[in-house]
Amino acid sequence: NNCKVFNQHGSAIWFVADYMSKQFERLYNAWVQEFRDRYLRWAHPKARPWENTCRKCDGKCGTPDDKMVLCDHCDAMYGLACLNLKKIPQGIWHCPECKPKLRTKKSIRMMSAIGEAAARRKAELGEVPKKKILQKMYLVKWAGLGYEFCNWETKEDINDDALIQEYLRLNNMTPDEPDLTEDDIKEVLGNLKHISYKTAGGTHCIPDLRVQLYAQSRAFQFSKFGSVIPNDLAAVVGPKTNAIITFHEQRISVKTEQHEELGADEVQSSNNIMIQKLDFPLDIIHCVHDLTHRVVRSNSQGLMKSSFNLGPLLTGEYDAVIPITSRGLMMNVGELNG
Repeated sequence: NNCKVFNQHGSAIWFVADYMSKQFERLYNAWVQEFRDRYLRWAHPKARPWENTCRKCDGKCGTPDDKMVLCDHCDAMYGLACLNLKKIPQGIWHCPECKPKLRTKKSIRMMSAIGEAAARRKAELGEVPKKKILQKMYLVKWAGLGYEFCNWETKEDINDDALIQEYLRLNNMTPDEPDLTEDDIKEVLGNLKHISYKTAGGTHCIPDLRVQLYAQSRAFQFSKFGSVIPNDLAAVVGPKTNAIITFHEQRISVKTEQHEELGADEVQSSNNIMIQKLDFPLDIIHCVHDLTHRVVRSNSQGLMKSSFNLGPLLTGEYDAVIPITSRGLMMNVGELNG
């Protein structure tokens, strides 16, 4: 009963506990309670109704199991020959010890194993597979009522789109389905202006730095999810980031080719040799991309030093040290030449 109380109704363990509690109550009544008013020596076969042999002759008849009949109340087994029966009786059958009780006491309620059949089938079935349905519900606080009267309601039951939109706005939440139609989304994306060399504005190296910063912020969205940065985007992220992208692509392509040529035992050793060989070419790739960037952007950069380009794109977590003076947090964020 404790198992049924502290477990969810309808779960597999609940059905097992329900079946076992019913069976225990019946057998306790038949094997313990029924012997309070009578006395039988332990050597008597009817004093041990739980044994799997004939209780008439204590198993001396040697009756096989398919020729035995089982009492519906006490589970005592009897051989057909010992009871002078030719075949197994149909339906509920009570042994010679339990049958007289039904005749003498009209109001007696004798527990039956048949009543446990449904609970046993559910216990043997185990956890019934259930289909999970995802449904969003809102906890509603009704006007004029206390918090103890709050309950969960669906969007259809609330039937107030403006109220739900206000709730999402106050809690900084994004709705599951956008309110914009597909045509509206295409219009918004079509009117979106990306920062390019023509629209960046500024003089000297400012357009280049603005374009690189905007491109790196977009490239970060690809890198943090492990996606490949598109070639058009990699071309404007800056020479240093573009060099690292090329270096990793070269390492992956070389690694794939070596795995196809070598066996499984030689893959690990080949990886170590390959990394050692590709450590030095990274500097050359940096130099090549820097020279290419200078040639392409010669009109705006001129003799600009390579240090004016943004550093490589970084992903992960980093510690930033920001000075704090007696006047508070001091940060000077701005651009060169305005």
